[in-house]
Amino acid sequence: MESKPKASPQHSETTGQESSSSWAEGLPLEARYRVVILGGGIHGVGIAHDLASRGWKDVLVVEKSIIGSGTSSKSTKLIHGGLRYLQHPRDFALVAEGLEERALLATLAPDIVKALPFIFPVMKKGGMPRFMIKIGLWLYDTLSHGRSMGKHVWLSPDEALKEAPILDKTVFKGFYKFFDGQTDDLALVRRVAKSAKQLGAKIVERTKAESIKHGANGWNIELRSGEKTKTVTSKYVVNAMGPWAHEIFKASNIEPKVEGINNQGTHLLVRDLGLSTGLFLQSPADGRIFFVLPWEGYTLIGTTEDNYTGAPDDCTAQPEQIEYLINRCNQFLSVKLTQKDVIKTFSGMRWLAKDPHSGLSATSRSHLITRHERGSDLLFTIYGGKMTAYRALAKEIGSAIAKAFGDTSPSKTNEPVMWATGDLMPLELMVPQRFSNV
Repeated sequence: MESKPKASPQHSETTGQESSSSWAEGLPLEARYRVVILGGGIHGVGIAHDLASRGWKDVLVVEKSIIGSGTSSKSTKLIHGGLRYLQHPRDFALVAEGLEERALLATLAPDIVKALPFIFPVMKKGGMPRFMIKIGLWLYDTLSHGRSMGKHVWLSPDEALKEAPILDKTVFKGFYKFFDGQTDDLALVRRVAKSAKQLGAKIVERTKAESIKHGANGWNIELRSGEKTKTVTSKYVVNAMGPWAHEIFKASNIEPKVEGINNQGTHLLVRDLGLSTGLFLQSPADGRIFFVLPWEGYTLIGTTEDNYTGAPDDCTAQPEQIEYLINRCNQFLSVKLTQKDVIKTFSGMRWLAKDPHSGLSATSRSHLITRHERGSDLLFTIYGGKMTAYRALAKEIGSAIAKAFGDTSPSKTNEPVMWATGDLMPLELMVPQRFSNV
């Protein structure tokens, strides 16, 4: 299932050479910060960027590995409103927010976030009927009014096969085309992190936050890098550790406000199958939506949805998940895949607040932010959220922290001047070798 690295277009990105070291290796670390953010995924660095854009420089992000190495680099690589979420009216606001953020990110980072056409086939047997697909796409266009990447259209079989020659035309009776956004998720995380640092925030990698305790001077966060330990204090803490969020609570004897669950999503990377458009497909067996996408010179297939109860560090693609994706693809494609075609696999986890009344697929992706209060000292914890809407979530938390401190400075992450430019992506983080290193 391994192959030699293949030359492919790569988005250039790094957080800067100095950020690849921990404080134990010589980087200075202050004894106190106004805000300490635990977790260097998209939400963690996004909050740092938001606060730094308000002029706050005493902000620290702590990442136990390297920036973006957790679940933020293991997404389906889409910047989208979430067409499939329109199945649940409660998520309409989530979709509208995603479409607004999609348009903004395409403006702020056009080299990383780009429009991608999709084909949504209408099946001859099973799947959504044409009228339901039409209504969903019309609503998607309506919610993106004024910031659309293109309106949906009906394609003839010849038109669809020109863009997606691997479609098995015997399975479908028609095709819709619509537009959404695609990204290199790791490049986006690193761009945001670099932007935060450029504005004065501090980021340390390879540093583990081991516990959070409250004391007379605020929150005491014990950090470890190698054999060295250090305690920093902070008035505000944001637990943006995602799937690892409750591990530090357990070590700190802090009771979570809600129960969290991990929704595992597995993806496959196979050779370039000749697509110039993404495929938005629905499995007739279980109704799940999955994607087949052109990405970085390869074809990306995903995702699964499975409840994951193991240690987050041990989350990997399972044989039955790989088989599931291959089998589902082979129902729709004229090219029949086998496990020998799989170059790389990766699994991410969606950290969600458990809804006792919904199954895993129906659990809302809307975010939830909880608070632990110790006087005026606050500890925030993030559940849910989408990469597409990370900036809006970061603004929400940044505004809550600023308000608590009595600061009325606005967020400015919607301004291009607040964004850094890109550099070269380190070789070990290029595709496909990235998925052996993060």
